[in-house]
Amino acid sequence: MHIKNLQKSAFTLIELLVVIAIIAILAAILFPVFAQAKKAAKVTQDLSNLKNINTGNQIYLADYDDTWVPWTSAANCFRNASLCPIVGTDRDYDDGSAFGLRYMYPQLVNPYIKSGVKANSGQLNDIWASPLSKGYFPSTKYLYGYNYYALGGFSSCLASNITSGSCLTGRNASVWGPFADASYNTPASATSITDPAGMIAYADGNILMRPPQGVIALGWTDWDYIFTGVWGPSNPGDGKINGASVSSEVANAVADAGCGSTCTQRDIITASDYALATGDRTVVSYADGHVKSVNTSSILPSTMTTSKWKGAKVVTSTTADNSGWQR
Repeated sequence: MHIKNLQKSAFTLIELLVVIAIIAILAAILFPVFAQAKKAAKVTQDLSNLKNINTGNQIYLADYDDTWVPWTSAANCFRNASLCPIVGTDRDYDDGSAFGLRYMYPQLVNPYIKSGVKANSGQLNDIWASPLSKGYFPSTKYLYGYNYYALGGFSSCLASNITSGSCLTGRNASVWGPFADASYNTPASATSITDPAGMIAYADGNILMRPPQGVIALGWTDWDYIFTGVWGPSNPGDGKINGASVSSEVANAVADAGCGSTCTQRDIITASDYALATGDRTVVSYADGHVKSVNTSSILPSTMTTSKWKGAKVVTSTTADNSGWQR
């Protein structure tokens, strides 16, 4: 009887190496694709968040005689600190000032959204948590920036019964440009906005955003540009503004804050702030309710330069292009 000779088959070393090489090549090709897909998903969520926030704001307008939400409900604390008693131990939520998240605009808009603002807490999540920037900061700093100069009432001028300061004496138009007008002291009416489709309402950013006029009015130098409040978290930068080192930027910002160990989490400036501030894509929600992703440089002053871009809003020693930032 004939018996067939059976032999075991196996991969040779060369064959195994070829397979491993193919897998490595496929991984090298696919991993960046997966990373881009993940980023695209976050941008989509970012767009959705800002769309929902602005939709809530539009409903707020209907309830408040077509007047935009004030940046804080506690502006009177500027004239009388006793009007802002501290409640609880969460200092980000309530530090006894108009800047406590207990009073800020998310608390005023959120009843129309009911998502993301925790009661009696400075923590923010869900809609108010930007998926692009929340990995950089504590949960008290997730919220988006508000164009409060144009829409939410001008700084402490929102307070009633003010007895001194620029709200009464006037702001010099050569310094403050359009924001010298007293109408900016209080929240904007919907009818006062000449270009709703071009007016920035909310965007990727840090709580309160300031217009290009700030370069002149506030005397910004390199490290001060962090106070534009605008972030480009889709593609963060190296943190350098006008060529200055990130460490010096942060040191100057911390010194300017002047609060040291008493700073709340939302006030603490780190290298992450500068990384986001020098990024190159920003999701913006406009006053008419539409939302889109734009080049960060397109909404920032020309005196601000990063390794990625130069601001497009032309600013000179006497004038500033505030289009998109003013009524």
